[in-house]
Amino acid sequence: MGLLGDSKVKAMLVGLLLTIFALVGVSLLGMLAALSALGSATGGTPLAFVLLSAAAPYIVIDVLLGLVVAGLLVGLSVAIAQQASMPRNDRLARMARKVENYYPEAKSVGLSERVEPTTEDRIDQLKQRYVEGEIGEAEYERRLQELMDDEGVSDERVRREQRQFDKQFE
Repeated sequence: MGLLGDSKVKAMLVGLLLTIFALVGVSLLGMLAALSALGSATGGTPLAFVLLSAAAPYIVIDVLLGLVVAGLLVGLSVAIAQQASMPRNDRLARMARKVENYYPEAKSVGLSERVEPTTEDRIDQLKQRYVEGEIGEAEYERRLQELMDDEGVSDERVRREQRQFDKQFE
């Protein structure tokens, strides 16, 4: 599922674009109001006061729309970051655990669990190493069995992996 598949991201993106469009429109209207005030300015009134009094409502609206744009940008960034694909490996998981040890508040994010390789990831890495010739068949089977034992995977899962292995490399 892509980023635009998430309804929250779509809604924020549409809101952001509409708010930017409104911001530009209000800014243009403010400039037109200021220019028209210049044309009708009386001789005794300071020019800066005339411009400011004509553009003040538009400036306030622009500031409010700017705050909405900033909020939508932050929300959109957070939503995209939450959907980002996180790489999974042991080194990242160790670093994330160290950060969580130093900053206990970081545990609420659960980063170490997000980057910890799953059993399937570890099996895929083991298969890749075997296919590339880094390890032999006996080593592959031994490590696969150790992985299954360490992770508490059922014997059925081990047998299924062994059958897949045998079919792939016969």
